Amino acid sequence: GLEKSAIGKVTMSVEEGLTGMVIEKGDPVMVVDAIAHPRYKYFPETGEEKYHSFVGVPIAERSTPMGVLVVQTLRRRRFSRHEMRLLRAIAGQVGGIIVQARLLEDLKSKEKERREYRRRMVAAIKRLQAYEKTAERAETGARGRAHARLGGLPAVPGFGHGRVHLLQPPVSFALVEERRCEDPEAERERFWRAIAESAVELESLRGRLATRLPEFDWSIIDAHRMMLEDRSFTKKVEEAIADGLVAEAALKRVVDEYLDAFERMSAGYLRDRVVDLKDVGLRILRNLLGIEEPEHPLAKNSVLVAQELTLSDLSLVEHDHLCAIVLATGGVTSHATILAKSFEIPTVVGVEHLTETVHEGDELIVDGNSGVVYVNPAADVTREYERIAREYRAFNRELEGIKNLPAETPDGRRVSMYANVGLLADLMFAHRHGAEGVGLYRTEFPFITYREFPDEEEQYQLYARLVRAMEGRPVTIRTLDVGADKYPGYMRLPREDNPFLGWRSIRISLEMPDLFKVQLRAILRAGTLGRLRLLFPMISSLEEIRRAKELLEEAKAELRREGRDFDPNMPIGMMVETPSAVWLATRLIREVDFFSIGTNDLIQYLLAVDRNNRKVAQLYEPLHPAVLAAIHETVQAAKGAGKWAGMCGEMAADPLCTIVLLGLGLDDLSMGPFFIPVIKRIVRSVSYAAARAIARDVTSMGTVKEVKGYLFDSMKSLGLIELLEMYH
Repeated sequence: GLEKSAIGKVTMSVEEGLTGMVIEKGDPVMVVDAIAHPRYKYFPETGEEKYHSFVGVPIAERSTPMGVLVVQTLRRRRFSRHEMRLLRAIAGQVGGIIVQARLLEDLKSKEKERREYRRRMVAAIKRLQAYEKTAERAETGARGRAHARLGGLPAVPGFGHGRVHLLQPPVSFALVEERRCEDPEAERERFWRAIAESAVELESLRGRLATRLPEFDWSIIDAHRMMLEDRSFTKKVEEAIADGLVAEAALKRVVDEYLDAFERMSAGYLRDRVVDLKDVGLRILRNLLGIEEPEHPLAKNSVLVAQELTLSDLSLVEHDHLCAIVLATGGVTSHATILAKSFEIPTVVGVEHLTETVHEGDELIVDGNSGVVYVNPAADVTREYERIAREYRAFNRELEGIKNLPAETPDGRRVSMYANVGLLADLMFAHRHGAEGVGLYRTEFPFITYREFPDEEEQYQLYARLVRAMEGRPVTIRTLDVGADKYPGYMRLPREDNPFLGWRSIRISLEMPDLFKVQLRAILRAGTLGRLRLLFPMISSLEEIRRAKELLEEAKAELRREGRDFDPNMPIGMMVETPSAVWLATRLIREVDFFSIGTNDLIQYLLAVDRNNRKVAQLYEPLHPAVLAAIHETVQAAKGAGKWAGMCGEMAADPLCTIVLLGLGLDDLSMGPFFIPVIKRIVRSVSYAAARAIARDVTSMGTVKEVKGYLFDSMKSLGLIELLEMYH
C-alpha cells in the first residue's frame, strides 16, 4: 500500500497518469514498459517503488467510476488473459465492497438505534401477544371452539383433515440474554463441542431420512453441514466470545446478523434459507444448553402447526400419523417444504394470524391445492371437503394411469410436458409425475448458496448430474438470472429502489463477460452428455441477444483451442418476458432456435403489477386480454420462422389456462412437476380443433371477466370442470 500521510496531498486529474487513462477509457490498461509511456507519473512522497510494468482495472458501480485496481511489477512482464480475467473479477468484488462500506459508514449509527428500538418493540409485542393469547384462550374455552378461514400459499397439493398438534421449539434465541463471560477460552471450547455434537446429529438425521426416503437428495443435509463448517460463521462467533460474551449470546449475535441480511431479500427461495440458518443455529444452541433432541409423538390424523418448520423437526415426526402441515412462515422452496413434498404431505405455508387463531386439539381442514385452511369447520364445509378429497384421490389414481402416455389431443396434436427445476431434489418429482424433460433449470440457486463464484468445474459437475439424471430426455438450462434483490452474497451490491427494473439477469452477465463465459463453457461441456439446450433470460433487444451469442462463440473458440469436448450445435433459445421482446419477436426469432415465454415477469411488466404486493395482487391476471395477445404474437412469430415456442411460467400450470395455451399453438409447457398429470389430462381430453376455436374466441374478448366466464363454460361442456374445483 501507499503512505497514509500522502492522502489529500498527492492528487491527479483524470487526464494525468496511467491510472487516469484507465478511468478515461473505462477499460483495463496494460503497459509492459510503463517508464517509457508518455502518461507515466511517479510520486516518491507516496512511498511507491519505481515500477516497469503496469496494469489498471477500473472499479465501477454501474459504469460510474469509483477508482482503479492497480498492479505494478519491478520487472517488465506481460499479463496473461487468465490474470486479466482474475483482476476483472477482483475489481468487480472490490467495487461492491467499497459501495457497501460507504453505505455502512452512513448507516452504522442509525442501524444501531434501529436494532435497539426493534429489540424493545419485539419484546413488548411478545408480552402483549402472550397476554392476549391467554385471554383469548380463556374466552374461547368458555364459548366453545372458534371457527375461522385462513389463507396462505399452497406448497404441497392434496387435502388433510385432522386435529392440531402445535409444534413448540425446545430452545429459542429470544430467551438468550447478552451475558458476559469470565473465561473466553472455556466458552470457545463449549462452542466447538456443540459444533461437533451438531455434526454428529446431522449424520444421524441423514440416517433417519435414508430409511424413510432413500431417493431424497442429500445435498440438503450437506448444506446444513456446510453452515456448521463455514469458517466465516464460526470465526464471527469466536470473535464475539473474545469480546466477552458467553457462547450462547455470541451465537445469537451472529445468527441475528445473518438472519437480518437474508430477511431483507425479496426473492422467495432466498428468504426460505432463513429457516435452514435458524435450524442450524438452534441445533448448536440446544447442544450448548445440553438439551436432548426431542421426539414428536403424534396421534393418528394429526395436522402439524408451527410458526416455522425445520428439516430437523420434520425428520423427527411420525409421518404415518401426519395428514397435513400448516406454517405461519416459510415458503414453497424451503427445505422442509421440499421434504414434505417427498412424503406427499398436503402443506400450506405463509398463513397469517395462524398461531393466534389455532390451538392444540382444534379441528383443521387443509387444502394444499388452493392454500386455504379451515379452523373448526362447519358440518357442511366438512362434508363438501370430504367429497372433494374422495374425488381427488380417485382422480389421482386415474392420472397415474396416464403417467407414461404422451400429452396428445384426440386429433393428434402433441404438446411436450416438461418440469421446472431449481434444485436437483426436484428431479425426483419430475420422474415421479411423468415429465418428458426439464423445460427450465434455474442455475441461480447454486450461485447464491456458494460462498464464492462457482468455477467452471463446479458448474460442469452440477449440470452433468442434471443431464445424466434425465436419462436422455431434453434439458433446458437457463443462464444466470440473479438480480431483482436476489444477488449472491459475494457480489456485495447495494440495494436498488426498483430491482425488477434494474441491474439483473442478462444485464449482469453481459457486464461481467469473463464470469459469464465460465458458465457458458460449463454448459457447452455438459452438452456432450445428453440433449441439452441453452436459454438466455430477460432479453429485451437485438443488441443483447447478439452480444450473448458473441460471448457464446468466444467460449466455443476457447474450448476448441484447449481441445475440450463440447456440443457445438447446442440449440439456443431466449426467454420472452419483456414487452419489448414481444414486439420484436419476429426479429428476435431469427437469432435463436426457440422461444420460452416467462409469464411470471411478462405479466407484471405488461400490466404494471407487482405480483408480490398484496394490495395489487388481484390485478396480476394471466388471462388479461393484453397477456393473451402478447402470447399469441410471440407464438405466431416463432411459427412464421419455422421454430418452436414453449412456456415456462406459472401460467403453464393453471388448468383454466391450458385449453387457451393449447389453442394458441404452444409446442411445450414447463411447470412444477405436481401439475404435469392434470395438465396432461386436459390436453388428452380436448381436440386441437376445439382448442383453436376457443383460443380464437377469447383473444377477441375485451375483459378478464368475459374470458374467464367463457373458459368456465367451455370446461363445463367438455366435462373438465371438476379439475378447477380441485386445483383452483
